[in-house]
Amino acid sequence: MTLLDVPFVDVRGDTLRWTLAPVPCTPLASRTVLLERGMSVTLSVLGASHQVVVRRDDRPLLHETVACGIAEAAPLATEHATGGYRLASHVTTVGPDELAAEAARLVERLSGRTDAVVAHFPGDPHAVTALALDGVGGTTAGEITWRTWHTYPQTGEIVATTTRYRPEEVARV
Repeated sequence: MTLLDVPFVDVRGDTLRWTLAPVPCTPLASRTVLLERGMSVTLSVLGASHQVVVRRDDRPLLHETVACGIAEAAPLATEHATGGYRLASHVTTVGPDELAAEAARLVERLSGRTDAVVAHFPGDPHAVTALALDGVGGTTAGEITWRTWHTYPQTGEIVATTTRYRPEEVARV
């Protein structure tokens, strides 16, 4: 787990924007996971937001960014599908004790995993941004799946996303 060296910015789940366009950014914490067939996935924490980049042989195939303040991005959709890309998101609002318990469970479940990155902000250990590949190695029959979680203690929100990406399917479109 990474303790971020930046203050937490007061954001809400409904201010998150989403795009598949490349967005230049400097991650606060990241991890690159090497997969089979020359594939890699970089999971990056951008504060209370995230970016995932899938590459084949160092060539970017997909950029997924969920963050506040992306001018030309759409609001975070509850569902989106195009070609071999599928995104689902869900916002849950809970009380302070439940949010603290959920954040602690998330940190415990993902700590030590080599296919995940977890970060929290100074001053509030329950303000967590986490990303993880699903399953061993993150691939099943050519599909890469990852999940993300963003906790916002000031609003009691937990924003969770699940993305499934089939690079071979996109290549045929």
